Amino acid sequence: MNDLAPVKGVRLLLITLATSMATFMMVLDTSIANVAIPTIAGNLGISTDQGIWVITAFGAANAISMPMTGFLSRRFGEVRLFTFAVVGFIVTSILCGMSNSIEMLIFFRVLQGAVSGSIAPLSQSILLRNFPKEKHGMAMALWSMTVVVAPIMGPILGGVLTDNCSWSWIFFINVPIGIIASILVYVLLKDRDTKTQRENVDYIGIGLLVIAAGSLQMMLDLGKNNDWFQSNLIVALTFLAILSWGIMIIWEWYHDNPIVNFRFFKQRNFLVAVVVMCLGFMMYFGSTVLLPLWLQGVMGYTASWSGYAVAPIGILAIVSAPIIGKLVQKVDLRIILSYAFVMFSIVGFWRANYSLDAPYSYIMMPQFVLGAATLAFFVPLQNLVVTSVSSDQIANAVALSTFFRTLFGSFSSSIVTTMWDERMEFHHARLAEGFTNANQSAMEFIHQMGDNLTAVNGELTRQAYMMSTTDIFWMTGILCLCLIPIVWLAKPINTKRLSAQKSTTNAAVNID
Repeated sequence: MNDLAPVKGVRLLLITLATSMATFMMVLDTSIANVAIPTIAGNLGISTDQGIWVITAFGAANAISMPMTGFLSRRFGEVRLFTFAVVGFIVTSILCGMSNSIEMLIFFRVLQGAVSGSIAPLSQSILLRNFPKEKHGMAMALWSMTVVVAPIMGPILGGVLTDNCSWSWIFFINVPIGIIASILVYVLLKDRDTKTQRENVDYIGIGLLVIAAGSLQMMLDLGKNNDWFQSNLIVALTFLAILSWGIMIIWEWYHDNPIVNFRFFKQRNFLVAVVVMCLGFMMYFGSTVLLPLWLQGVMGYTASWSGYAVAPIGILAIVSAPIIGKLVQKVDLRIILSYAFVMFSIVGFWRANYSLDAPYSYIMMPQFVLGAATLAFFVPLQNLVVTSVSSDQIANAVALSTFFRTLFGSFSSSIVTTMWDERMEFHHARLAEGFTNANQSAMEFIHQMGDNLTAVNGELTRQAYMMSTTDIFWMTGILCLCLIPIVWLAKPINTKRLSAQKSTTNAAVNID
């Protein structure tokens, strides 16, 4: 397929639309179920804690299957595998929506996560293989825009469907999108599939991957509700994850046909890109998790209005996509990334000045700034990843980088939610220390609350959560600035030369 001419015109537009729809559908499903968990739990007669397994099951299965994309695409072909993944996602979505017990729903969510792990990395690889070389930056911008907008739309769409239809429709909505995407991709690209080759299956690598990724994802998802390392389950999962990851890295490094090719990390730009991507995404995703928690838990916003407050990031991401797509072909990627982290830092410091009486407009404004910088973060990093490897290794490299980015997103979610509670307890204790008979202001405040100590404690908790929120935003602002020097460890890429080359292979590094 490397020798085929790039696609142009309406056909390229339809390919872009189809792959974007499939990616949007899959990424949307990682967040759309979050707001529906209480409703699902109530309808199926289970606790909310049990309902969390609906999210955990999908995340664990998705994390396990994603790194296998490279091996499976070489075995079956990228287009064939992508079509199968999308069709599988449609079928499992229908089965999830029809589930009448928590056991059925969790089982089908596992299948849904397993079949969909290759959708995001393959959509990116398919775009790069069919776009003209000089427009690869635009392809990455369009792909990244989809990845940014989908998680924002998930909670909003999930809330609307759950409130006005039923929770089943958060799964049924995937069906028409998936049907259109799978038909378009197969019809337009069946004659442009990649060559297949038979390889010895690394069964030990697959087993280690299942244990390593599954145990780590479950530890991250279940840790907070089980009081982290106070729970024997979390301790056991952590030990299992560390042991299996260590063995897997050693085994895969020396295997001739590894399921997970860790040797990509021998390439400097790939290593820098993944490190920056993981740490930067932790800051980005952590803030994205914290903002709705604060808005709903402290400010009293509904789930819908909380989603609307976050939504402006998607507007600017869409508007900036063509601009970033052109810039990455002309400007040093390290400059664009530095700009992104400066803007991320500004947003962090801006949010650190939020207060309990912050107006809605003031809360929304940083989202516009963040939206203008988000693609400046994602697109250059994706370009660093794909230009670090040969063209036939793109799917493998993208799957590996996406896997680690997703994993560190889970780290971020767990760390932020835990830190938010711990910093609240710290500030609550400090505030409570001031409530003594000698403190006239404190006594007046108690009288204003009608001598209702429960109400006083509630207000102290609210103030403590506000202070905890600003602490975390200050931290993200500082850490984003600290990532800028790491960006400059990457080697510069001559984007003009790359776009003019006949084949990406000539500009890439082969992995032994």
